[in-house]
Amino acid sequence: MLAHKQDLTHLFVDSGRDWSSKAIHAALDQCGVDLSSLEQELGLKAGSMRNVFYRQCRSYEKIIANRIGVSPSIIWPSRYSDRVA
Repeated sequence: MLAHKQDLTHLFVDSGRDWSSKAIHAALDQCGVDLSSLEQELGLKAGSMRNVFYRQCRSYEKIIANRIGVSPSIIWPSRYSDRVA
C-alpha cells in the first residue's frame, strides 16, 4: 500500500507572506525535485537558482512555482503585489 504525501505547507507558510527558503525547499522536495536537479535539467550553473531567495528573478520564480503547482504570487506575494507605493 502506497502512503500518500500530505500537504503540510500550512504548517510552515503564513498566508499573505513570502515563503521561507525552507518552505520552498520542502515544497519542492514533496514534488520529488530539488534546486540542483532543476539547475541540471535547465542547463544552469550550479547554485544559480539560489538567487531567487535574495532578489527578484521572475524566470526562476516561475520555474519553481510551476514545479510546486502554484502561482509565483502565492510563494512571493511581496514581489507580485498590485499595491502602488
